[in-house]
Amino acid sequence: MIQWVLKKGHFGRKEENRTKISLLAGLVGLVSNGLLTIVKLVIGLISGSVSVLADAMNNLMDSTSSIITIAGTHFADKPPDEDHPQGHGRVEYVTGLIISCFVIVVGLQFSKTSIERIINPEKTHFTLLGFILLVLSIGVKLWQAHFNKKVGEAIDSTPLKATAADSLGDCFVTGVVLVSMILDALTDLAIDGLVGLVVSILIIKSGWELISETMSILIGQGPSRETYQELRQRMMTYDHVQGVHDIIFNSFGPEKTIVVLDAEFPSTMSLLEVHKIVDRAEREISAAMDIHLIIHVDPVGGLSPFEEKMIAVVDDFVQEKDGVDSYHDFTLDSGEKTIYLDLAVSGGHYPNQESRDRVQKDLVERLEENYPGYRALVNIDLKY
Repeated sequence: MIQWVLKKGHFGRKEENRTKISLLAGLVGLVSNGLLTIVKLVIGLISGSVSVLADAMNNLMDSTSSIITIAGTHFADKPPDEDHPQGHGRVEYVTGLIISCFVIVVGLQFSKTSIERIINPEKTHFTLLGFILLVLSIGVKLWQAHFNKKVGEAIDSTPLKATAADSLGDCFVTGVVLVSMILDALTDLAIDGLVGLVVSILIIKSGWELISETMSILIGQGPSRETYQELRQRMMTYDHVQGVHDIIFNSFGPEKTIVVLDAEFPSTMSLLEVHKIVDRAEREISAAMDIHLIIHVDPVGGLSPFEEKMIAVVDDFVQEKDGVDSYHDFTLDSGEKTIYLDLAVSGGHYPNQESRDRVQKDLVERLEENYPGYRALVNIDLKY
């Protein structure tokens, strides 16, 4: 099934269709979760077990998630338009948020039902067929976890990877329900309500984790440290690049990430020479990392002896201060007698605005003390 889905989406080929692969994976999840929901609803109604019914609702939410994912993937694939020039890729994240809210609502509803069962316990009716079907459902969920993990890794799909993890969690949930059915049949303990409450809490926990993950992306979650390093290292392999800073990632969906960075080139180079290098780097790195790279050029060098002395003051400051990584974009406006520069500091060392204002003020005072009559304007460039 994994190979069939990837093959239908032309995985690994030039015409690879990530959207089609996601849609097919969603359909597989919809059908399999729909069957599990029906089976568990029948078992729950026959046995009168609230924990089995809660597990059925958990699978129903998985089916609903598949429907919303399919719809979200469809709308996310819409081409850019006048109002949305960067496309509609973030719709996939919005659908993930809707799914998470559904999951929490269902969990809260079954928490209420389970608490009522705890207060007014009832004996459930154990059936061997129901037991066997629940065991088989665990097998289906294990297969779903494997399927979604492999397809999700192949196309780097966050929703599919999350679905794989959720399927593994569902195996545990159904296992707990099975244990409760056995204990309920062999003992006088009325634990069905307690197990139902445990399942409900796990459902709510799953929904909250999905909300946290999706909100983090929508707010502006940065890439991994490894991604930053890879981009920096690739950029530094090009001729005459002396440094890279101010790397900014903007995600407009799983397949649309715009990256802007500043690259330092010797000021003695001609604009035409620099443009050739930048144009090539943008094209090659964009293809290699599946991003849209935009490079801003910063000229370095060519400073007067007076400016070199100013730079020495900044160098000393950077060496002395813990958490101050570097500086860039140094400019001296002799006419206005103004010094401009960006100071890169670690967010861990300077966690709040007060600490950042303090290190900014320290550098401003040092420059203005060394060069009376000059004004220093220092911008804090925060790094994490």
